[in-house]
Amino acid sequence: MAVSLSLVIPTYNRAHLIAETLDYALRQTVPFAEIIVVDDGSTDHTVEVLGPYEGRIKLIRSANGGVQAARNRGVAAASSEYVTLCDSDDLLEPQFVETMGAWLDAHRDIDAAYTNIRKFRGDELESDHLSQAPDSFMQGARLSDGFYRDIPDLYLRLFTIHFFYPTGCTLKKAFYEGIGGFNPMFNRVGAEDGEFTLRAAAAGKIACCAAPLARIRRHDGNDSADALYMIVGSAQILEYASQHHRNVQQYVPALRDMVSELRLQAANDAFAKAKFDIAERMFVHPHAGPMGLKFHLKKTITRLPAPLRRLAWKATQAR
Repeated sequence: MAVSLSLVIPTYNRAHLIAETLDYALRQTVPFAEIIVVDDGSTDHTVEVLGPYEGRIKLIRSANGGVQAARNRGVAAASSEYVTLCDSDDLLEPQFVETMGAWLDAHRDIDAAYTNIRKFRGDELESDHLSQAPDSFMQGARLSDGFYRDIPDLYLRLFTIHFFYPTGCTLKKAFYEGIGGFNPMFNRVGAEDGEFTLRAAAAGKIACCAAPLARIRRHDGNDSADALYMIVGSAQILEYASQHHRNVQQYVPALRDMVSELRLQAANDAFAKAKFDIAERMFVHPHAGPMGLKFHLKKTITRLPAPLRRLAWKATQAR
């Protein structure tokens, strides 16, 4: 018999989307052992939307503390050996539990299994994420009954290419809690889930389903729609990882190089958009190698008093 999976869905002001997420979760060919929804202090009519699902879900309500704390709270309440995560705007394919549960039951050494995904907006469904990734991402991995495992240098590959998403991630509850769950310090930080994913890759045996068992919704409320926000967040996460993650000493030089690259990209993007507070923070970070005249000019402009800074910035934008 396949392992049982508890589903954890954190939500905040997603009354217009969470019903479809739940309908997909309840439409599984093999049911979840339980579905736990953590309402992270929603101020819309989320609770009313969840009313018709009473008896089919377990609802936990709490003051707003961020998605990381909500995920941790849901996992703590789960009764199964394995927990699956799903954001409240995403969808799990009907065969998710059947496929993931059976494979994990046959591969008990695996601590966490992610899944290939497809992004969608309305009725438009993109090709699966794995087919868009560089061939090198899974190079050297072992394909075992439809799942990639033993992926070489996975930690390095994941901070170079953000490929694994929380939605569909299925982990041993003991492993999740053993590595500390999601870190609330990254609440409202772009690419927040990446820190947990890297930590999991450093600590355990990770696999990925080759079939796209989850759909990631694109909509105007996605944090990922703000490219600058995501770049700044990624730099913050990788800098933290270089200082605090265990057993990754061999990757620290590459992490630091990536942080420098991301901060320089963020600085230039923020400067072009006249977001001087962000640009100044990014420019002051030590950068590898000598920087050119344009770099130093932009850095100087961000430090000028506001009226003068605006005039100098406009001069740089003239064509």
